Amino acid sequence: MSTCVAAMVSTLSFSQNMTTQSIDMGVAYNLARQTMETVKQTGFANTAEASVAAPVTTYYDGNMNSVVSGSLARYKVTLSVVSSTTVSGSSPVQPTTDALRTVTVKVFLQSTSALIYRMDSYLVNNGT
Repeated sequence: MSTCVAAMVSTLSFSQNMTTQSIDMGVAYNLARQTMETVKQTGFANTAEASVAAPVTTYYDGNMNSVVSGSLARYKVTLSVVSSTTVSGSSPVQPTTDALRTVTVKVFLQSTSALIYRMDSYLVNNGT
């Protein structure tokens, strides 16, 4: 009897863990997509440079609401935008018109710092 109860509890725990992981993956994809679309709307020339070493970091709760503190967050989203070439001496750093800008969005589970989703894209100048 006790073996049967232990097996049922184990199965329930496994099932809940799988559900939580599925939810986290779905939320992570949506947060990454939302961040990437924001960058694309900002455009080639108006998106600020953000190095891999010092990415723009935003925190979100479990309902995808932005929160001000990492201690309140379930997810941490980092954004880096790195240009292949930049205008010498520009401040803030500006890409040259022929630069290839690499955009990377990473979504981490805040409680464990585990990377749960990554999205990469590129920005190129349309020549105008």
